Amino acid sequence: MTKRRDWTLTEKEKKVYENLKKQAERLLHFKKHHQSKRGTARYRAGIYEFCKHLAIHYKSQNFRNISDKHLESFVIESVKAGISSAAIKTDLAAIRKLHSLVSNSRNMLTSDNSKFNLKKRRTRGVDRAWTSEEIARAKQLAKEMDRVHIFWAITITEFLGTRIEEVTALRRTQLKKAINTESLRLVNTKGGIPRDIPLNNGARSIFQTILATPSTTDTIFFGWHGWTHDQAMKSIQNWIANHRTSFMENVLTNDNPYQQSFDIDEMRPRITFHGLRHTFARREYEKRIKQGLSFQTARLQTAALLGHGRDEVTTIYLGKKEDQS
Repeated sequence: MTKRRDWTLTEKEKKVYENLKKQAERLLHFKKHHQSKRGTARYRAGIYEFCKHLAIHYKSQNFRNISDKHLESFVIESVKAGISSAAIKTDLAAIRKLHSLVSNSRNMLTSDNSKFNLKKRRTRGVDRAWTSEEIARAKQLAKEMDRVHIFWAITITEFLGTRIEEVTALRRTQLKKAINTESLRLVNTKGGIPRDIPLNNGARSIFQTILATPSTTDTIFFGWHGWTHDQAMKSIQNWIANHRTSFMENVLTNDNPYQQSFDIDEMRPRITFHGLRHTFARREYEKRIKQGLSFQTARLQTAALLGHGRDEVTTIYLGKKEDQS
């Protein structure tokens, strides 16, 4: 069960909160922020909680007055509320981003996360990828439930490593062009940086299936059934959360050669849609190693397909603890 900050505001505090919230929305505007709309929404969510904290404990009226002491007390109260260290760190990143956008700030934010004694998030040595069997069972269940869009989304990301906001933003015209050019051009990406992913047989096949399905709109995952883009993403995430026990394997297989080579030693967390990107990364990396490429070259090429510029990022997707030379 997700922990929440159950912070109740008085009527006076609600007015302070609403004022701060409006300031935040003007500064952290969806169209101006460097992140994707989804990333900006997550930042806003964290800042809204910070606004509540300021309203309750400091009666603050303007973000120009915030300082390290406000961040520290926010962290303390969040920990008391049971919020995870990872979530708090994202909130702090959002607050620092907002502070950088405030003109005439009265204080510098100098405290880094180490001062707050937050636990480090374990990103390596953890197996987040879906197995081939899990993917097959999930797609079969989606077909049986007549959730063809779930089937399409899982299949596309399995073969192309797309983020959920990237796959749900796809249009039929993009798929047609991809088949003609043998490469999918993604524009609705994290950070707004377009990237091209070479088509493979699996992606080409699902694109042809989608294009052969009658439709009155160019959009694939939203619009025609009344959903917004955000609702389309949420629908997929909810389906996985509600049905993962039907297709997820419960036990980590410690004798798996891949898991041994990457020192994966932790029990698997609950799989999410993002785990399909881990599966894609693993397959692309292993394919390049079998082709005789060096570890670093394989990581760099895989990172480019994922939309990252550093090979170190690939090690997180691979579940690897230590870099190989």
